[in-house]
Amino acid sequence: MKLWQKGLAVLAAGCSVGFFFLAVDVSPRVEYVPDPVVDVPEDTVPLPPDAYGIPMAGYILEQGVVKSGDTFGALLHVRGVEQGDIQGLVELALPHFDVKRMRTDHPYAFIFKEENALGPDYFVYEADPVRYVVFRLHDGLAVNVGERPVVTEEHSIACLATGALYNDIARAGADPRLAMQLAEVFAWTVDFYRIQKDDVFSVVYREKSVDGVPYGEPEIVGARYISEGRVKEAYRFAQNDGVEQYYDDEGRSLKKAFLQAPLKYSRISSGFSNKRLHPVQRVMKAHLGTDYAAAYGTPILAVGDGIVEKTGHSGGNGNYVKIRHNGTYTTQYLHMRKILVKQGSAVQQGQVIGEVGSTGLATGPHVCFRFWKNGVQVDHRKEEFPNTEPLAEELMASFNEFKEPVREELFAAEKTARGRVVNF
Repeated sequence: MKLWQKGLAVLAAGCSVGFFFLAVDVSPRVEYVPDPVVDVPEDTVPLPPDAYGIPMAGYILEQGVVKSGDTFGALLHVRGVEQGDIQGLVELALPHFDVKRMRTDHPYAFIFKEENALGPDYFVYEADPVRYVVFRLHDGLAVNVGERPVVTEEHSIACLATGALYNDIARAGADPRLAMQLAEVFAWTVDFYRIQKDDVFSVVYREKSVDGVPYGEPEIVGARYISEGRVKEAYRFAQNDGVEQYYDDEGRSLKKAFLQAPLKYSRISSGFSNKRLHPVQRVMKAHLGTDYAAAYGTPILAVGDGIVEKTGHSGGNGNYVKIRHNGTYTTQYLHMRKILVKQGSAVQQGQVIGEVGSTGLATGPHVCFRFWKNGVQVDHRKEEFPNTEPLAEELMASFNEFKEPVREELFAAEKTARGRVVNF
């Protein structure tokens, strides 16, 4: 056989094999399986959606927000509602809502029948995320107040301090306003100017929501702060009078005789010292106080209840206030921009008594806080103050029953903080 004949034979054989695989199905045999038939009950009819408690079948909803200059009367008059009806609705609403209290940027809605898009049947004003006022405009004027359901859920988180607690809380996935609440809960027991990297805050808190949107501020149920093996705990519980406050794990009130600092948010620019280079006079001298730097106008708080012993101005101290708390303790606040209390007046713990300034010998805005114990100036940050208002003895069993599951939640949150076990 000649060479070209052998080539044709090989080509013909190859084509035959190729045709076989193209023309013949050699894949595994798969039987057809019909789709399952789902039985739908004949009497299942979807309910029409509703809005503001009004079934919306056959209605059209038109929403808007109150703009600057809008009034109740003007919004309804543009939609063809008669002046007499508007006045009638104002009077009907008074027991529930004063239409003069409508606020800019609050949502409202008109609800129309589909066949009558010119004349609304209802006007609805949302007073807040929960409460809304429904004004019926046809078939008899009427006004009623509705409320959306508020859902309360309990959560727990823990975070390691890396810098600003506000940011650390946010990174942990919680409402950063918890940071400000923690500052208030632990105001008497934790020095927030000494928080160190990797200190641990854990919180069990309740959070409200309306239609899946957070509503109001979160509420701390229990919290723990851990620093270098030291643990501070707080649990929200009510005394016999029904007033809730925070107690430590042994039922002692966290509220102490004095706040840790006269400012909520600031930094320490100079501590208590028997020898310091004065920033203005440039000489070595004692600094028998603690400087808290803050922006001009920052509120200065009285650290405890007392009587304003003296207010005034001096060349070195600038504007100042001195408060006598009892026979043992006295405090003074220097370099104020503005004094907001009068000599002889009674003040309460946390009350604003002035504003941060730089009067007197000061290089920048701050308050120099001075503290006397038995007539001697001392470093208040080294003092230990007794707790006040301990939990009533007969409530301790109930308190412990409430505390334990909250404590377990705090422990669980701490164990998962960045994958580290941080319980003590």
